[in-house]
Amino acid sequence: MAFPQCLAPASEAGEPMMPFTVVSIDDHSLFRTGIELIVKGAFRGVVFASFASLGQALEMLTAAPDIILLDLHLPGVGGHDAIPLLRLRWPGSRIIVVTSVQNDAEIARAIEAGGDIAILKSEAPERLIGAIRDLAPRAREASRSTSEGQSPAGAALTGRQLEVLGYLREGHSNKAIANRMDISEFTVRGHVQLILKVLQVSSRAQAVFEAQKAGIL
Repeated sequence: MAFPQCLAPASEAGEPMMPFTVVSIDDHSLFRTGIELIVKGAFRGVVFASFASLGQALEMLTAAPDIILLDLHLPGVGGHDAIPLLRLRWPGSRIIVVTSVQNDAEIARAIEAGGDIAILKSEAPERLIGAIRDLAPRAREASRSTSEGQSPAGAALTGRQLEVLGYLREGHSNKAIANRMDISEFTVRGHVQLILKVLQVSSRAQAVFEAQKAGIL
């Protein structure tokens, strides 16, 4: 998926500037979907694109993204070798290494290659959101703030996830929620898993409790 042509950077003719943009390069599609939900829930008007390999990203993207979320273990060109290529292609983009690798030497190698920061996939979504906000000025402009009526955890949840959370408070099963929202039960399970991850809890009851305590519900 490439960014729409209308979102290309401004030219001397006065074409519109690209909004805040985030790209995920990771060969696990479920992870990319989860990251997209988290990023879109935390930033207004963000344009998000995801690719399974470096080759796809380089071939399909026509403009430099603000943030690149890069996995270290990729098919073809791996993450360590991908970083210099990304720096050459888009020197102004900020690169966040998002990895399950907990080897300090590998992470240090990624940073030395040109990565801005490394985040473990096991960390809370707020860690990623904070890193994006710190690295990209336009992310701070697009960031959903608590003044909009959401806590930091609430800002990381999409509208659909907040809707699911409301049904969890009412005690509905995944099947009942799927019927009410006219979506698949599989999709509901995905939303529930992300809600638990964002709120850093292990059960639906704990999620409801923490959401109420944080003022999300």
